[in-house]
Amino acid sequence: MMLPNGRKRIQLTPRMFAWLGLDLFGMLLFAAGAMFLANGEALLVKLPGSVVEAAVLLVAGGLLMLIAAANLLREALPERAEKPEDKVLGE
Repeated sequence: MMLPNGRKRIQLTPRMFAWLGLDLFGMLLFAAGAMFLANGEALLVKLPGSVVEAAVLLVAGGLLMLIAAANLLREALPERAEKPEDKVLGE
């Protein structure tokens, strides 16, 4: 289906749902670490239990979100069509 401005609508695939799930898990880890560092309270049952665990959760959650966001963009953005001027002479 085309949108009014001529662009195609993004099709949600099972791979995209997997990346979205990883992104949500990363957000949960990031929030748990940030909440412990800010308030000293654990967001999850007993995780994190120390400042070191909170810092690890914060970094791990941030990395998971970054990886998931990059892969979601790769899945959602259309492939760049190769133009004739992009080719090197002799190919």
